[in-house]
Amino acid sequence: MKHGFVRAALASLPLLAAYPAQAQDNPASSDPAGDVIVVTPVTLHPAAGLMNEHTHDGGEFMIGLRYTRSSYSGANRAGTRTLSDAEVFAAGYSVRGSDMVMDMVMLDVMYAPNDKLTLMVMPHWMRHTMTMVGIDPGNTGMGDMAMGGMPMGDMDHGHSGMAFGQTMTHASQGIGDTLVSASYRLLDEAGLSAHATMGVWIPTGKVGRKNADGTFVHYGMQSGSGTWDVEPSLTVRGQAGPVGWGAQGAYRWRTEDDNESGFAFGGRFTASAWGSYLLTGTLGATARLEYEHEGQIVGHYNGPHNHAAPPDRQAN
Repeated sequence: MKHGFVRAALASLPLLAAYPAQAQDNPASSDPAGDVIVVTPVTLHPAAGLMNEHTHDGGEFMIGLRYTRSSYSGANRAGTRTLSDAEVFAAGYSVRGSDMVMDMVMLDVMYAPNDKLTLMVMPHWMRHTMTMVGIDPGNTGMGDMAMGGMPMGDMDHGHSGMAFGQTMTHASQGIGDTLVSASYRLLDEAGLSAHATMGVWIPTGKVGRKNADGTFVHYGMQSGSGTWDVEPSLTVRGQAGPVGWGAQGAYRWRTEDDNESGFAFGGRFTASAWGSYLLTGTLGATARLEYEHEGQIVGHYNGPHNHAAPPDRQAN
């Protein structure tokens, strides 16, 4: 049975600063040296969560910092169908996720050695927090209660011992995988541009993070993939006055069948389309629509792990 969370919110706060390493000549400039710094309004970029979406002119260098929070909550789902707790329990699970929050901080370092090529390195840090709730109506927890009312056994750290309605929150955090990429300009005309990107994900994130009881965390709570991944993408952008638009397609290919923990995430395809409008010289608005499909996890944890909740199973 497939399983998912309802996405509740996505917030991104990009902080971008671009500095040409070589100033451009401009005879009309009031600068005695005849040099000016040309800055493209960042509000014309789909900066909320999309990577490799722009390039730079030769000699330009950029440092960016982005923070993203994704929040998932509500009933579990199979495809587009909402599942009741009774249905999740009937499928063989005694616990389900009630909400999850993912925080990500990513550093963008970009440099263009010439007008055609832009190089980028993107390390990031992640934190996952998930709350589980017991859904087995036959588990009242009384059998594991000791004198004084303190829970015993694995009720605090293991999923299978959670009483009906009991909640437990656990978290994992750490450095994620690092993206190194090169973007090549295919088209650069007035109002229209296109570039192709080849990215490589370096497995700098850990895939062996565990719960307090020594079992592996849910697959989706690992901070890395544990595999070397290749991600090509194609981006097209346009602009007409204060109006901007664009589209991007990307595929993340896992080059290995498993990682040190015994599994590999499935390939991931994403497609985005966006529109933007520059309201004033310093204020703009962007709307972006995204489609995402990720394949099933291959392999299996090679150490102790739970099977009591849907996110513990690779098929979900």
